[in-house]
Amino acid sequence: MICATMKDAKARLNSLVQSAEAGESVILMRGSRHVAAIVPISEDDLDLKPMFSDEQANRFWQDLEHGALTELRDPKDLLA
Repeated sequence: MICATMKDAKARLNSLVQSAEAGESVILMRGSRHVAAIVPISEDDLDLKPMFSDEQANRFWQDLEHGALTELRDPKDLLA
């Protein structure tokens, strides 16, 4: 595990990210407090499924272009 102050992290962000890519965890500190981490991840760690199907997204853009979406209260309503 690597610890770096925010000032140090700004100066050497690229090398800290390279360390994370190599499997090392990087802890960012503000003074003596731990405030954030740069951790290694893989494609399997990410769950970036689209919220809309292609059909729903196309309908959304068409409705938006034609002024049909004048008041949007909850994005989940678009899925209905």
